[in-house]
Formats: sequence, C-alpha cells, structure tokens
Amino acid sequence: MTGIPLPEDNQTIIKERIYLDKIDPNMLHDEITTFDHALTRPWTVTKDYRRTPSKQPVWWKETVCAENNVHVSIGREIYFLSGDGLLMPAKKDQPPPDLRYFDRSRK
Repeated sequence: MTGIPLPEDNQTIIKERIYLDKIDPNMLHDEITTFDHALTRPWTVTKDYRRTPSKQPVWWKETVCAENNVHVSIGREIYFLSGDGLLMPAKKDQPPPDLRYFDRSRK
C-alpha cells in the first residue's frame, strides 16, 4: 500500500480469495494475503465491491478506507488530491466541485 517494494529474492507469495457474500449476493469480497520473510507476519487486506443491480450487473464501488487514499468523492463526482494537496479532476472535461460550502477565507 505504501509503495515500498518487497525484496527481489523471488520468495514472496501472494494468495487471493475472491468470493460473494453469503448474505448479500450484491457484495463481492477480495481477500489478499502476502507472505514474505521481510514481513513480521502475513499481511492481509480485504477489499469489498458492491454490485449495482441492473439488466447487466456492474461492480462499481470499492468500499475500502486506505491510508494515503487520494480519491475524494464530492456528490456524484470523484476527484484526486495532487501531491501538493490540490483538488484535481479525475476525468477529461470534469466540472469543478461546488465550493459554496467550503470556507474560502483560508488560503
């Protein structure tokens, strides 16, 4: 997650388990476990994806709250935070966010 590479000794093992939720069939779970002697113990992360009911099912939303997440959701739009902390569009010709509820007195 931090971008720090694991050793290049070719001994890293990554196991991934993808499964539907037993109670909610519109929820997909992706469990990823990393085994490496450079880690103090196996490291596991679970990502959840919700399916939007439609004629053709679409998996659309990742519900993981991660450190260093640069995605910002405002209303129905998604933006990115740049390295210097500025809000950037995530797609071409994306409208700027509505800033009327933000305190503009601080710069």
